[in-house]
Amino acid sequence: MNRTQFFDHFRGWLCPAKVLALARATGWLKRQGKIDAFEFHVGLVFGQMSALGLSLSAQASCYTQPVKREAVHQRYNEAAVQFFHRSFQECLRQSLTQGPEPSLTQSLAQHFPAIHVVDSTSFDCPESLAQIYPGAGGAASAANCKVLLRYEYLRGHFEPLWVGPGKRSDQGLAGRLPQELAAGQLLLDDKGFFSLEVLKQIDQRGAYFLTPWCRSLTLGLSPSPTADRALNLAQELRQSQAAVVAWPKVYLGKTQGALAVRLVALRLSPESAGRHRAALREAQRKQGRQPTAQALELAGWLILMTNAPQDKLPTPALGYLYRVRWQIELVFKQCKSVLRLHVTKARHNPARVQCEIWARLLAAVVIFSWYAHLQAAAALTQPPREISFAQVARQLQPNGLPLALALIQGGERLREELWRLWRLLLHTTLKGRQRTRKTTWELLNENWLNPATP
Repeated sequence: MNRTQFFDHFRGWLCPAKVLALARATGWLKRQGKIDAFEFHVGLVFGQMSALGLSLSAQASCYTQPVKREAVHQRYNEAAVQFFHRSFQECLRQSLTQGPEPSLTQSLAQHFPAIHVVDSTSFDCPESLAQIYPGAGGAASAANCKVLLRYEYLRGHFEPLWVGPGKRSDQGLAGRLPQELAAGQLLLDDKGFFSLEVLKQIDQRGAYFLTPWCRSLTLGLSPSPTADRALNLAQELRQSQAAVVAWPKVYLGKTQGALAVRLVALRLSPESAGRHRAALREAQRKQGRQPTAQALELAGWLILMTNAPQDKLPTPALGYLYRVRWQIELVFKQCKSVLRLHVTKARHNPARVQCEIWARLLAAVVIFSWYAHLQAAAALTQPPREISFAQVARQLQPNGLPLALALIQGGERLREELWRLWRLLLHTTLKGRQRTRKTTWELLNENWLNPATP
């Protein structure tokens, strides 16, 4: 897909006729008033991306026909929540079906057709949302919203899988993950999502996982759950001087029919090991305990499990590929710093808060679509270059309002704005090259995908 085709698709996602139809279908628009449905929609999605404040007065003054802040307040109702939710779903669906094919990561796609990185983020909400998004209780906020996100590394796709109450644990959400994977695809997640039953379901679907070992999980050297065949991981690692220790087949759990996985332990640098052990001591001190020698030993290693075979995911590459998981931490950072997902000035109107959440998630879909297509274009240069997602998000922030105005005006004005924005982003968001600090993609190539010939 070239840039002209992307522009056509982008205009289609935010077509005034489609937005107007959604406004009528959800009951938000029953008769035409001063507040135009498309302006209301685009203004919230793009305008607030770069607005200095999130006040009703700022919104009221930006419409073609200025209105009072009370009029804007009244338009945030249950129908508006459905309006933005449906718009988000439609934009997400089209962005996923009209995305670019893997470009820079094409060699990695030969091993896995998709690499899904999954994690969650949460943020406090006004207490008026306590019935919709209840918090975890105790001293925490009465209202808290959690978003379960999936980031597909090869194509740069972004997809919120679930939005709900913050009291829901990651482990409680893990059961949703197997159905999101097709055969041959790889899932990267962290220990918070660990569930042995979920890993078995992923394996049964013919998909793969790469996840940290959970210390409460028993490891066996045979499928029979006997004590003499248990693997004492801390003891084995204490006796090893190697930087990487691998077991080609270990069995998870104490029951018959245990899942067989590859286990790889990667020794952390002395600095990282020291930080991990200090954090462990502090956590234990708060509970009036002392960490065991076994726990201190394990804190000096990154221990990963996978059901992917050696020929599909070699041991030397396993640690570098797991670094991809940190991409989603960058997503969370940008969602909060650029899109201000966790910020609202609405205190007593739950519908307004929900509209803002869905509008900002829709803006995140737009940012990821631009990022994915810019990356596909940068990969065609010689030598291929990488695009910085953080820079794309930051550059789109001051350009949110001009883009919103161009979408409202349409026609030639929109075409010129899209071309201007494309040229700006393509030349200002390229990752710099640092000889002393290589990117994850460069490390994957050097150690696995495209090693230098001796």
